Amino acid sequence: MNSIPILYCDPSSIPGLYDIFMEYVRERILASHDVLLRPGEICRNIYFVESGLLRCFYHHDGKEVSSWFAQEGDFCWSPESFLHQKPGIEQIEALENTVVSYFSFDALRCIYSLFPEYRELERTVTERHLLAVRRKMQAMWMEQSPARLAWFQKEYPGLQERIHGKHLASWLGITEVMMSRILHRS
Repeated sequence: MNSIPILYCDPSSIPGLYDIFMEYVRERILASHDVLLRPGEICRNIYFVESGLLRCFYHHDGKEVSSWFAQEGDFCWSPESFLHQKPGIEQIEALENTVVSYFSFDALRCIYSLFPEYRELERTVTERHLLAVRRKMQAMWMEQSPARLAWFQKEYPGLQERIHGKHLASWLGITEVMMSRILHRS
């Protein structure tokens, strides 16, 4: 286990935290298309991608809308469902064979009660999510379709080759036809 969550907060900096950390962190190996979360379920875990690729999406008007991609070094969750421990609308699935480390909601609460200093993890994860969503919103609102794709390619180098075109198109807020036209103009 690579323990990607260490990238967000170094548990060795707080005496005794590393042992508790290793007691609560879990690992899961997923095959391509395995599902971590289904619509209507409560997101009970926050996942840190060791290897592979996850997609978070929901259904709207009979279509899948990709809301998040998480590759190596990223985390993945359904934020509203996880933070409020209520059923959510999102689904999380592996797009490739994937290995994740994860903490459950209850494990994090236990760690926070024993080591209040570790709340830095929660702050860091929430902050990274907020900033990523903000960057995406700015790109989607301020740019035309070709510029959105160019922004994605710059912001996430190499990721386009790992994602099915229809998933990327829905994430960019464009149709598959428009995506095809943009790619053929390039």
